[in-house]
Amino acid sequence: MTPATLSDSQQTKPIRARWCLNTRGVSLIELLIALAISSVAIAAAIQTSAAYGSRLSSQHATMTANQELRLGLDVLCSELRLAGGGLLSGDTVFSKMEVDEVEFFANLNGSSTILTQIVEVGRQDLPVEDGADWPKGKQLLLCTAAHCVWNRLAADGRKQTLTLMTPTFEQYQPKTAIFLLNRVRYYLKRAEGTHRLMREVDGVASTLLSDLSGMQLQYFNKSGGIANDARDVVRVRVTIQGARQGMNLSRDIAIRM
Repeated sequence: MTPATLSDSQQTKPIRARWCLNTRGVSLIELLIALAISSVAIAAAIQTSAAYGSRLSSQHATMTANQELRLGLDVLCSELRLAGGGLLSGDTVFSKMEVDEVEFFANLNGSSTILTQIVEVGRQDLPVEDGADWPKGKQLLLCTAAHCVWNRLAADGRKQTLTLMTPTFEQYQPKTAIFLLNRVRYYLKRAEGTHRLMREVDGVASTLLSDLSGMQLQYFNKSGGIANDARDVVRVRVTIQGARQGMNLSRDIAIRM
């Protein structure tokens, strides 16, 4: 049979055979190299992601701690501003003033009322406009235009009656103001490594801020100098230091006089 008489299928066989010889597959070594490169790339991506996540977590923890410091300082400062509320000029605002502890009386809830009738000397039951929800044992002030007198509640307040622990020593006129006071104390509680700022109201203590390295209280008089007498304090500077982040916050509070 001559080449001219070959069928079309017979003529295409050598061409298909040459195409198969030129086709090159992937060897096992090349596959292993590709897998190794992919593993390195994946490991690097995971490491980078972990480092970024750790840094992001650290930044978030720092922001949270700083925010807690600010909020705690806001609470302390807002209550210090109430120190002496209801007291007249010359009365002692602070019962204790140390570098890491302060104690004072303040009307935290704005609770006040007035007498509705004349109160004679030696009386314990006071007719008032509204004495409901005033708890037994709380301190209170009866304030005339001349001065304020301390006393304590002998029983829970009623709608129109407050009962005093000690009988009155003077006569009081209608419209005499009565203020309910809270005994407030802030102090630094030391522990191993870090400290906690404690807030105590009427004998009940709770932690306001934890993980502190310190707190400092400074008391100033009208001349800007350090006040040694509680009656001379017109301004208090509060400084707190965070333990982990080392953030320091300081604020000055004007005291009512």
